[in-house]
Amino acid sequence: MRLAAFAIPLIIMLWLGMIPWLAATLSAIIGLCVSYIFFSKTRNELSAALYEKRAAKNIPSDKDAEAEDAEVEAGLAEESKGKA
Repeated sequence: MRLAAFAIPLIIMLWLGMIPWLAATLSAIIGLCVSYIFFSKTRNELSAALYEKRAAKNIPSDKDAEAEDAEVEAGLAEESKGKA
């Protein structure tokens, strides 16, 4: 759909004899405006998905739990050395 919002004005402007670089520039602007106005639902869904992925990466770790786990693992390693 977004490609059509660019391609259709481009084809029409080129068919009317407009300079190709100017037709491409105006078609890009028209495509962006149409996309912004009519495809907001898709944009909102994408931004929500990106936010959720980014928020999942930024979960703060529990430093106390990590320190306790390291102590337990160190204690288990010492016990296994003593039994060997």
